[in-house]
Amino acid sequence: MEKSMLHVPGPSGQRRPPCRQRIGPSPGSVEAKYDLKENIGAGCYGNVYRGIRKMDGKQFIIKSTTSEVDSNVPGYPLPIPIEVAMMTIVRDPPSPLLIKLQEWFLVKVEKLPRGKVCKTIMLVMEYLGPCRTLEDFLQKHQHLEERVARTLILQIVKAAQECLRRKICHHDIHDCNILVIDRPLQIKLIDFGCGMHICHDPKKYPPDTRISPKKAVKNTVKQLFGIMREIEKQCSSIPEEFMAFMNTCITLGDDDQRLQTVQQILDQPWLKNQ
Repeated sequence: MEKSMLHVPGPSGQRRPPCRQRIGPSPGSVEAKYDLKENIGAGCYGNVYRGIRKMDGKQFIIKSTTSEVDSNVPGYPLPIPIEVAMMTIVRDPPSPLLIKLQEWFLVKVEKLPRGKVCKTIMLVMEYLGPCRTLEDFLQKHQHLEERVARTLILQIVKAAQECLRRKICHHDIHDCNILVIDRPLQIKLIDFGCGMHICHDPKKYPPDTRISPKKAVKNTVKQLFGIMREIEKQCSSIPEEFMAFMNTCITLGDDDQRLQTVQQILDQPWLKNQ
């Protein structure tokens, strides 16, 4: 029953009573609270459905998946599935570039060999309306205008930066984990199942759920460059100087001090001309 607490200033500047957001699983079953409609996506980690909340008819995205890795969230005493932990951290404060978790349900727990446990969970997330993956978007738009390519790249880099600022490395940024909303053009970074805590302290998080700050930035930049190269295939107007800068970033050694933050990408003249 433990919950995190957010304080939201009222219109007069006074602090309202805390807004409570649940960290642990919601009680009962997802079927008791939502009507699951058509399947709108599937992958190696599970299925995604459109869901309708029974009490008010509001739409949500509902993802069924499994997790064998648990992690911790500051302020909550029990380990929770890694994807839930990542999404709980990045929703506070919320970002328009990151998919928002509404709540989650624990469906079942299975014991595996060597003391491991597999949890089947249902994630209830914000509904985005008509959208498509970046992969599908690029297949449909094979001759992107420069302004569109720049908007996509700018938002994707900012989404990665939002994760890093929250001490989270998404660790799986690719064209199928980015949703694109056409009008207005906006992206959402999804699927935090491979996420890792950015941390040096070996006592704070399990070994397979943490990454050092330097490696987190390098991993993120490498994945961002991969996305940019996919966009570049559909837009010949991206400046060579910008892509050359990105190529230099991913070839730097671990001890090279020239790349410290993702902000250095956002400071490039081509992106600042937005």
